Amino acid sequence: MNFFDPVLQLEVIVALALLALLSLKFRVLDWKGVLTAIPVGYVILVFGDLRYFVILLVFYAVSGLATKVRVRKVGKGFSEKDWVRSWRNVLANGLIPTLVIIFAALSNRSGSNMMTAGYLGGIGTAFADTLATEIGLLYPRDPRLITSFKRVERGRPGAVSPYGYAGGLLAVIVLCGSAYLLGFGDVRVLLAASFSAMLGMTFDSFLGATIQAKYRCVVCGKITESRIHCGEKAEKVSGLETVNTHVVNLIAILAGSLISIALMI
Repeated sequence: MNFFDPVLQLEVIVALALLALLSLKFRVLDWKGVLTAIPVGYVILVFGDLRYFVILLVFYAVSGLATKVRVRKVGKGFSEKDWVRSWRNVLANGLIPTLVIIFAALSNRSGSNMMTAGYLGGIGTAFADTLATEIGLLYPRDPRLITSFKRVERGRPGAVSPYGYAGGLLAVIVLCGSAYLLGFGDVRVLLAASFSAMLGMTFDSFLGATIQAKYRCVVCGKITESRIHCGEKAEKVSGLETVNTHVVNLIAILAGSLISIALMI
């Protein structure tokens, strides 16, 4: 895209404004989430191209749909994950892919296989982790903690299940299928993105089980990732105070992107 082309700039602004209105109407994002998503989409459209933006839209639409299904099946209050996504969620999932696009543009590597792999690896990790969470919450039995394989309650940071991994695999299939249809036909790129997405999703669960801050509710006794539970301040039982679910997501997505790039070297 020509950055100085006023017609194209106007088209981008109109497209993002329309998506912002739809996001608010269908309650996929709150208003702060929309304000954060607009510059992410703008940068990807301006410094990347329409195909990369469509990949982002596929992740955005399918993840939003999966969240709606999960909320309908198990309710809003069952999980502490955002059912209407906030700016923190948008930033955690979108920052690394956006930086990949910017770095590629500044280094004259836009459209290269390495850039594409890094972008798809980051988006793929976020996509796989999101569907693993949403579909994993539908698992009829208690999942297992990834570090000890002990049974834990659904929604516990670091918990894994067959449904969760099936969700992650579904995300990878949708991502790579969409990428192929959009012209990203290099098999090596798609394999690198697929492998890094599944590995990044698993790394996210490991970080959730180890360094993510976890608290015990003083009212109901539940282990939670929220500082406030049942209207009372919960007591920290493990993990680092500064590492919440969004920080874990950001680290895992960075890992997924870097692994995908490394596989292309």
